[in-house]
Amino acid sequence: MVELKVVKRGRKVALSPHQVSFHVKHADLRCPTFVLVQYHPAGTAHASKSELLLYAGEQSIDLVTLGIDTPAMARWPWTAISWAELRNNLVGS
Repeated sequence: MVELKVVKRGRKVALSPHQVSFHVKHADLRCPTFVLVQYHPAGTAHASKSELLLYAGEQSIDLVTLGIDTPAMARWPWTAISWAELRNNLVGS
């Protein structure tokens, strides 16, 4: 399962308590989940300045508290996403 999020203001990733609980529970069951975040840095109007960040679902508590300052499993500039690498991260886990 991949949770999709967009961060346009600030650095906070908006996950509800239910979403965090889902990711933590599945991590305990060794069923991998992920959070894929498109991050638009403050002051940027163009999508070309944004990034795609991949997090493991078990990082969801850190995402709520630290936002995108949580170390990502992988990250790509929006204009140079390696779809093969993203797929390998999702399937290989």
